[in-house]
Amino acid sequence: IISAIGQTAGAGTNQWRVVVVDQPSLKIISTVLKMPAILEQNVLAVQLITKNRQPYPDVDAIYVLVPCAESIAHIIDDFTPTSDPPLRAKYARAHLYFTGALSDPLFSKLSASAAAPYIKGIAELYIEYNPIESRVFLTTPSERPFFTLYSPSAAEMRSKDIEASADRVLSVVASLGIRPYVRYYRPPGSATTPAETMANRLQSKLDDYCAHERRKAENYKEKQAADLQTSTVIVLDRSVDIYAPLIHEFAYQAMVHDLIDLESGDRYVYNTTAANGEVQRTEAELAEATDPLWVKLRHQHISHVSQTLVKCLDQLVSENVGIKALASLSKRPTLNEMRAALAELPEFKKLQSSYALHIDLASKCLEISKERRLALLSDFEKELIAHSADNIDETSEESLLEPRLIALLDDRTLGVTDRIRLLFLYIVHVNGGIASDRRRLEEVPQCLTDDDKRAAANLCLLGVPTKVEHQSEVQSRSRTRYTWETIDRRDQDELGPRFVPAVKSVVSEHIAGTLSTEMFPWVQQAPPEGIPKHILNTNATSLRSKRGGWESQQHGPQKVLLRSTVTCALMFETHVLS
Repeated sequence: IISAIGQTAGAGTNQWRVVVVDQPSLKIISTVLKMPAILEQNVLAVQLITKNRQPYPDVDAIYVLVPCAESIAHIIDDFTPTSDPPLRAKYARAHLYFTGALSDPLFSKLSASAAAPYIKGIAELYIEYNPIESRVFLTTPSERPFFTLYSPSAAEMRSKDIEASADRVLSVVASLGIRPYVRYYRPPGSATTPAETMANRLQSKLDDYCAHERRKAENYKEKQAADLQTSTVIVLDRSVDIYAPLIHEFAYQAMVHDLIDLESGDRYVYNTTAANGEVQRTEAELAEATDPLWVKLRHQHISHVSQTLVKCLDQLVSENVGIKALASLSKRPTLNEMRAALAELPEFKKLQSSYALHIDLASKCLEISKERRLALLSDFEKELIAHSADNIDETSEESLLEPRLIALLDDRTLGVTDRIRLLFLYIVHVNGGIASDRRRLEEVPQCLTDDDKRAAANLCLLGVPTKVEHQSEVQSRSRTRYTWETIDRRDQDELGPRFVPAVKSVVSEHIAGTLSTEMFPWVQQAPPEGIPKHILNTNATSLRSKRGGWESQQHGPQKVLLRSTVTCALMFETHVLS
């Protein structure tokens, strides 16, 4: 974005510019840039295109807009002079940057309009996604993506959401400069899944994009490289792993997002005590760019987080006289003692804000976990999903696990939400079970609303058969879904084994070349024989210079350079680069 603004410098005699945005593009820009960074580029103002704007007829305008009909209409209006009242064009010239691909009909409309003589350049930035971490991005198309993806009554909205998601994943692909093959999750015998629909739309857009870029390029054949190693996009939807959003995980990041009410998804508000004893309300952003300690701690088990913070405090004790008193304690300081110690260090305010944040946050996670007895629940949850992965005989399994489940569901000291999650987890574990048994279990907690019971029945929309009356139907259906080693027993410590989400297993099997092509088919065709299916050539150029038709080109012997898989999980519109 900064580069795009900078490229217009020197284009005219007036070095000042105006940036014009719409609401979606402003949201994208705001995730990666602060307003001062834009204004420092000789920008007079940032204007919202849908508002009444002050004209700058002697200044160039840089438009950063979503490529839609409304945006094109506004651009044309800005450069269409009127006689009544007499109005000049709003700006001297226009430099157009679109967040995604501009369709040919919209380009033709713009080219034939009164604005055409004022347009000095058009470029597609492909930035229609939200990078929340260096390897995680969001392409959330609407406020309720889960509902639109799975509700039988949301077919029209689902089509729009998948279309928008495909556009945004295309933006990621173009930004990465890769030319991926596409595969997706489809259990044998199942109806069309959201993942399949998304994969087909993405492939279509990739083909169109490559064809469009190919037409624009000069000497296309000469620019093609001989080495065409590729990457892969694997499209998954929530039905591949229903365990992940239900179990209680004890990784720091997982606990924070599960137990703490964060503002805007990443802002934590807490109280700090100043040196003078005054309590202040503090807001902190949990982000890679602003909080290196969060990056260091987020994947650790919560108990390890406490140990890491204690070690950091030990370093402070050895380096600073202000907290030597803690060193004389006969036992290691608790998190509360650490918080109090940092409050006595006004000379270390920057350090204090960072450590105080995570001391407070980790303490709150531990307090909530203890209050809700999550360790007890977690042990049973892991046992449930481990039994599912081990394919233990279901009759003997239920006779062992169901009485313990009923005792937990009937325990009024456990939270309502936690007991409902446990019930849903059990329903998934027994692959829906028998409908009458499910209804019987729903009455045990005495806290399920009618909506909760409908939600349990609607697990069938995620591939869990909840409306069958005979065990044989359940058992035959269970063999059609993806199964994996849900608990990693090979790498456990004193904290026990940890849950393995399906996405990790899918990517690992893909890299190893063992991922089922029946359950995870390719949209068009697999990479040619002799080309490792997970390889990305680090020397390959962008899709903008190497376009469609890659499936028909010849491949010689290849050297393994880098493993690269882009995995798209549609359930929460969260995408992970592995």
